[in-house]
Amino acid sequence: MASIPRGVVDERGRQAVVHDHEGALMALDLESGALLWRHGPGMRPCALHAGSVVALRIGAAPELVVVVLDAGSGADRWEAEPVALPSWARCTLDDTREFALSAEPVGDAVVLRWVARSWYGGGAAPSARVLEESRREAHGALRVDPARAGRVEVLPVPAEADVPPPVPPEAPPHPPHPSYPPYQQPPDVVDQSVVGDLRLELARRADSGAVVLRAVDPRTGTRAWEVELDRTTPQRAPRLPP
Repeated sequence: MASIPRGVVDERGRQAVVHDHEGALMALDLESGALLWRHGPGMRPCALHAGSVVALRIGAAPELVVVVLDAGSGADRWEAEPVALPSWARCTLDDTREFALSAEPVGDAVVLRWVARSWYGGGAAPSARVLEESRREAHGALRVDPARAGRVEVLPVPAEADVPPPVPPEAPPHPPHPSYPPYQQPPDVVDQSVVGDLRLELARRADSGAVVLRAVDPRTGTRAWEVELDRTTPQRAPRLPP
């Protein structure tokens, strides 16, 4: 199970589930880029494992709401009771300095580990005491068994050394294969990762501002497919009266 820009990939590297800017999930065939199904909005894909999609429902409340979908159809299977976060924490669609999450398969289950952080957000230069008091951190773990409806177990808080970093490490600058040419990242690419024989690039089109996910052969640079995730219409100046 691997993560890619805005989403996750199954163990076989054949299907991906990604989200758009509103949290609508999109299941993609990685070979062709074909859209298999949509679901949402307000969802963060966390794992694609054992025929299920484990996701989090994103809302304004400080809580984690686990939702499990059928990986083949996108149909709802079940939704768990909310797990409370600290009052100052918020789950986000993607990893940020304030919130990050990792997923690890354990048998047929998935363990989700999260980290939430906050800092001083005022405008004036604060005192050392204010800075210290405003610096907060919390972390935890959930065990999700997709085959057992509503089965979400809150695990003991891990030791500090086991807490994942706030933002995952960047993908290698070039595909890890000796026969691949050096990778020169195109200027429109904002994130990328390598899955099997494909490099998946998250890019923003310069002409429209649309955000796309595209698959590229890392050996030749040939684009295999491209899917639009976010459609952005350029703002035009208002028409002036004659």
